[in-house]
Amino acid sequence: MTFQSNRRRTLATLAATTLIAHGCITSRQVATMGDKEAEKVEQTMGLVREASTVAYVAAVGRKLAALTRLSDEPWSFQVVDTAEPNAFALPGGHVYVSRGLLALVNSEDELAGVIGHEIGHVTARHAEKRIRATLATSPVAIATGIGGAVAGIVSPGLGNIVAGSGQIFTASVVAPYGRSQENRADEIGQELAARAGYDPTGLTAFLRALDREMNLLTGKEREPSFFDTHPMTPDRVARTRENARALVREPGRPVARDRADLLSHLEGLVVGEDPAQGIFEEQLFLHPQLDLAITFPKEWKTVNTPAAVGALSPSETALVSLRVAQNDTKLSAVIKQLQAEQKGLRFERFEIRGLPAASTLVTGRDGLLDLTLIEYNRDVYAVTGQAGGGDASQYVKSFDVTARSFRALRASERRSLKESRLRVRTAHAGEKPAAIVKRTGSTWSPEAFAVANGIEIDTALRGGQLVKVAIPQPYTPRKR
Repeated sequence: MTFQSNRRRTLATLAATTLIAHGCITSRQVATMGDKEAEKVEQTMGLVREASTVAYVAAVGRKLAALTRLSDEPWSFQVVDTAEPNAFALPGGHVYVSRGLLALVNSEDELAGVIGHEIGHVTARHAEKRIRATLATSPVAIATGIGGAVAGIVSPGLGNIVAGSGQIFTASVVAPYGRSQENRADEIGQELAARAGYDPTGLTAFLRALDREMNLLTGKEREPSFFDTHPMTPDRVARTRENARALVREPGRPVARDRADLLSHLEGLVVGEDPAQGIFEEQLFLHPQLDLAITFPKEWKTVNTPAAVGALSPSETALVSLRVAQNDTKLSAVIKQLQAEQKGLRFERFEIRGLPAASTLVTGRDGLLDLTLIEYNRDVYAVTGQAGGGDASQYVKSFDVTARSFRALRASERRSLKESRLRVRTAHAGEKPAAIVKRTGSTWSPEAFAVANGIEIDTALRGGQLVKVAIPQPYTPRKR
């Protein structure tokens, strides 16, 4: 969670919705929206800053993009700071892969296949069609769910906080690609890869790795991944293998000289949960970058997203969340602004562990909104409780207890935080995944290690073979 204010995002969404409502949106306007969405990706998902990794991904991407009819476009290739294996593209040539996806890469052929696939979505204008579908359905998402119960009783400023908080528990409104679009992007990506000198079966190999990764998570909670917006059909691996047979691999030199060079560009990537985005220890949420902690109600389902962190009641009729209301401001300024927008809005001023705070309760026929604002470290945070139905008032105490648990992070909590980073190690002759995981102290299970290295669980490694492991270390704060 990066806890960014959502003012610009709301304005951009409203503008896009207005254009669609009047049926006058153009391709250039969609591309401009792609640029705006790229800004939001950086603000909300965050970008990996390791120079070697980013430069490597960009070099592979530029090599492929140079072979398209849009070679003169300002292509951008970035790595998003998410643990799940994912890749996506936006109109205007913005292509992203996640650090979780890079952790599964075992050859430049695989990476080229994935990036080529995303380039294919851009050149075939699939990304443009998807953003049209996303924007067309976004008003529906805003108007539904628990947030809809209070949407009609709050001002636009207060509504921004409500909408941003409530949607952390709703399904993404990003439309998935259809089967025909996926197949076409596969074809384009493999064609580009072959023309650039890569093995076009690289995409096939990576799809198999992704499938193995998802199988490891069967029955476990997981965040949205590549397969959520890029549907995997039973015959897709076979189809990409057949596509490759019809392609001629042209001469070409890869960006990385060999596997050792490839792995050197991935060395140091954060693997799994990143404390910099905040972590849960049962119901206690710790965020070392923002130096804060907050406790959510027992037995409520917790969720941490780039926009907000929160918890959903077991009955799914109430939620409480924490987000930034406004950056670099004072509590009095936020209260003054909200009261100017919504007449009759009253705040009770008090302190939470010495921090200036204020709360208000807004009720309506279908639900209520309980808002607590807290001034901390030059920002104003909002603890937003929302409940729908006739028994909404029963949750007010839980909302208040959650808000009053807000506090600074303790030094002991900060010292206890660990992070895992991708490291390259040398295998001993005959070592199997379980043995090397134990010897190196990797946080990966033997099964996860095998998937990440593209081998089977019973594979006997060669002496001197380079492998990826996830090694824990004390959390190192990063510049905000």
